[in-house]
Amino acid sequence: MKRLKIIKINPKVIILSVILIFFIFSVSSYGQLNLNVDGGHIEESVVEFPRSQESYEDQDYTSYWEIVKHRVVETPFNLVATIIFFMAIAHMMLTSRLHKKGNQLEHDYEEQIKKGLKEKNSYSIAASILHLLGEVEVVFGIWAVMLAVSIAFFYDWNTFVSYLEGLSYTEPLFVIVIMTIASSRPILKLFEIIMWHIVKLFGSTLETWWLTILIFPAILGAFITEPAAMTIAALILADKFYSLNPSERLKYATLGLLFVNISIGGFLSNFASPPILMVADIWDWDMSFMVMTFGWKALIAIGISTSVYFFLFRKDLQDLKGAYDHYRYKRYIQHRFISKKELEDSFEQLEKIVDKRVSFTNELDAYSLILRENIKELAAQKLTPEECKLYDIDHAIDEKFDGIKLEEMKRTIPGLLAQEEQPVYVDPKWDQREDRVPVWIIATHVFFLVWTVVNAHKPVMFLAGFLFFLGFYQVTVYYQNRLDLKPALLVAFFLSGIMIHGTLQGWWIAPLLVSLPEVGLNLTSIILTAFNDNAAITYLSTLVTNFPDDLKYAVVSGALTGGGLTVIANSPNPIGQSILKHFFKAGISGGSLLKYALLPTIITALIFAILKG
Repeated sequence: MKRLKIIKINPKVIILSVILIFFIFSVSSYGQLNLNVDGGHIEESVVEFPRSQESYEDQDYTSYWEIVKHRVVETPFNLVATIIFFMAIAHMMLTSRLHKKGNQLEHDYEEQIKKGLKEKNSYSIAASILHLLGEVEVVFGIWAVMLAVSIAFFYDWNTFVSYLEGLSYTEPLFVIVIMTIASSRPILKLFEIIMWHIVKLFGSTLETWWLTILIFPAILGAFITEPAAMTIAALILADKFYSLNPSERLKYATLGLLFVNISIGGFLSNFASPPILMVADIWDWDMSFMVMTFGWKALIAIGISTSVYFFLFRKDLQDLKGAYDHYRYKRYIQHRFISKKELEDSFEQLEKIVDKRVSFTNELDAYSLILRENIKELAAQKLTPEECKLYDIDHAIDEKFDGIKLEEMKRTIPGLLAQEEQPVYVDPKWDQREDRVPVWIIATHVFFLVWTVVNAHKPVMFLAGFLFFLGFYQVTVYYQNRLDLKPALLVAFFLSGIMIHGTLQGWWIAPLLVSLPEVGLNLTSIILTAFNDNAAITYLSTLVTNFPDDLKYAVVSGALTGGGLTVIANSPNPIGQSILKHFFKAGISGGSLLKYALLPTIITALIFAILKG
């Protein structure tokens, strides 16, 4: 029996092919105009995209499937957009496998380098592509390219551009700003101190830290916004809990519970959670209404879900007791007996003493001189005396040799260089230092945080504040951690991709919401939230005229209840995923997250159903 031959496709060819196809479609579609010969006036064709719910005129249809069929017939692109959307979701569920395969290719390539089959400083492009495809944050952006090509094919390029320009990117921009400020060292220190005082009241155990981090930020998120609360909770969990290397099931249980708690914590106010913001003004839901209708039930759900998981995973937490005690004792010893500044000064003096005793610098200069002379002799043999004299070969060799020598010493033994030649040292553990932050700096950061929250719906205002924050950061850089915008930008990219795809799903989601009874609507809202951002679900419900109060309760409670089931279910989830994904060997598995977020989701759904009143 013949074996099938496996065809290896060059990744570069794939990338160039995609770029070429995208370029051809965009160029061929761009600038298509509809000439209106009325008085020689030329008008650009205007297409309603996506179509409004009213434009389908399908009020006479009684069956949901009849409505869906009618809308596909009326606008075939609806089906294409939804297929692309679910392909993106399937891709997202496979990201951990792609990441694992990328690691395998990377390891194989490193082995080839060791055997001399590949260049020393090269890397595997195929592995890099798989790592890119395995990043959850870029999935919907990648499939947005396919969506763009499809829109250009069915309509034209201007339709796609107009569609993008018609979307509001306030939330992604807000996430960049709030995530950067909330992850700054002064803010983290402030909330770490607050939680430390809470934990101290109950004995400073690992279990107390775990419970506090999973409950306090969820409540806090109702006032400083969910993205800020998720950032703070994830960063403190990374330091206090995930760094202890808990069991895989406890990692996922903690992550799932965090996502659910942060999501339903949004019920405590009418401004901090995107799904609530979509309906609060339209349905006239104020702060008191949210607390009395949803908030107190959310607190009960958070308390019960966290308590249930605490008892279910108590043994896993107890298994970490040794690691936690070691962590605490190590930090205590290091803080009490080791002064970083004194040790740095001592080692600086030690380098000079050792160099003086063993004459390392003199030996290095002597061997360097021999190597330099050998190169000059080789050049003299290969070149004529006239060439050596005419082109000053000695000077050319000295210049190149000294440059390489200096760069190598900067890389290997920078301490032996003169002070002015030493490279700027970047401490890899700078962000882990425990130096205190002055109160006035913490207060200023709190001001920037509050300013951003208050102006959350005014991009000009919170972006202006962010620019001032960056200036203040630079002035007080000694008390700050490194400013890393990559996680915030990736999360914003993810949210933008979700918005681009999710907005095109209203053609089948909106009629589904109208056709269901209360219980069915609640369950459907929970399920749909797992596959679409919950803010999109609540937004689509506002498009339904004369929506009864019971159904409003059902769809909103379902949307926030299901906010922890997947990474895409709630806009702050990608923030937590981005911060904590490094603690999962093959990245965060969508299936495992769904599995461990299911129980707190069910508990929350039951509480909102039983206590509906």
